[in-house]
Amino acid sequence: MLFMVSGSFISCDNELDIVAPYKEIGVVYGLLNPTDSIHYVRIHKAYLGEGNALVMAQNPDSIYYPDILDVRMQRVINGNVVEDFPLTRFTGDPLDPGTFPSTPNILYKTNGEKIYRDSDYKLLITNTETGYYMESETPIIDSLLISRPPIQSSFPIPWAGSNPILVEYTTGMDAKVSNLTVRFNYREEDITTGLITNEFVDWKFLPKDVKNPQVPETVTMQLDGQAFFRFIGDAVKVDPNVKRYALGTDFIITSGAEFLANYININSATTSILTSIPVYSNIDGGTGIFSSRYVQVSPNKPLDANSLSYLSTGPYTDDLGFQ
Repeated sequence: MLFMVSGSFISCDNELDIVAPYKEIGVVYGLLNPTDSIHYVRIHKAYLGEGNALVMAQNPDSIYYPDILDVRMQRVINGNVVEDFPLTRFTGDPLDPGTFPSTPNILYKTNGEKIYRDSDYKLLITNTETGYYMESETPIIDSLLISRPPIQSSFPIPWAGSNPILVEYTTGMDAKVSNLTVRFNYREEDITTGLITNEFVDWKFLPKDVKNPQVPETVTMQLDGQAFFRFIGDAVKVDPNVKRYALGTDFIITSGAEFLANYININSATTSILTSIPVYSNIDGGTGIFSSRYVQVSPNKPLDANSLSYLSTGPYTDDLGFQ
C-alpha cells in the first residue's frame, strides 16, 4: 500500500492485501515569510508496506528520508538566479502525539539567508541515491498594513459595547488570500497549587480572496462583540480550581500567495491558512505546497472596563472564573 504523509492524515483502507509496485513520491510543505529570520521546509515520503497503515505510520523510517537529500533554494529575479544556497537538515521540537511519530521531527532550514520581497524563490530537492527530483517556485508577498485597530494603539477594545469592532487592513503585492485571527490572551491561577500560566485561544475567520494580486486591496470587517464572548465561552474549559484574568487581544492578519489560495480553496479550508494535506499541489515531481505568506499583528489590545465586567458576569463566560 502506498500512503502520503504531511501535517494531517489521509484516511485509507488497511484491509488491502495487494501491494502496488513502489514509486517514489515526495511530500513537501513549506511557507516562506519575509519577516522571519529562519525558514523551514518539511519533506516526507510516501511509504509502501503490508499490514496496518497506522502501525507503519508510527515508524519514522516509513515517512522520513534518511540524510540523502540535497535541498537548495534559489532567489530568482526576472527569471535569473541571483542567489543559490543549501538548506540544513535538522531535528526540530517534538510534534504533538498523533498518527505519526512525535519524534524525530525532521525539517530542513535556511541558515540566516534573507528572503527578499522583490524576488521569486525556487525550491530544489534531489535524492542523491536515486536521482529523484522535485522543484517548486513561488513569489514572495510584498507587505501587509493593519490600520484598525492601529498597531501602536493601546486603546481598550469595547467588546461589550453596542457597536461592532472594526478591523481594517490592506494587502500587499502578490497576495491572493487573507484571513483574520483574534487571539484572546489570559492568565490562569490554580488555586490549589498556586501555579500561574499564560494561555490563549484563537478566534479564526474565513479566508478572503483578493481579486487582483497585483493591486493592493483594503479589507474591512465588523466583529460582533457578543460572538466574541460566545467564542470564549466555547473555547475555554470550565474549571472550578482556577481563577482567570484577561490580558487582552491580538489581531493577527495573514496573507498568502496565489498557490496558497488555490490550496485553501480546493481543500475547502474553513478556519485558517494552514489546515490540511493538499489535494492541490504546486510541487513538480512530487506533491504538497510551497508558497509564501506575510503576517502582521496589532498586539496587546486590552478589554475596556465594561467588557471585563461582562466577561466575569455575562451569560457566556460567567462560569469560567474570570476576575
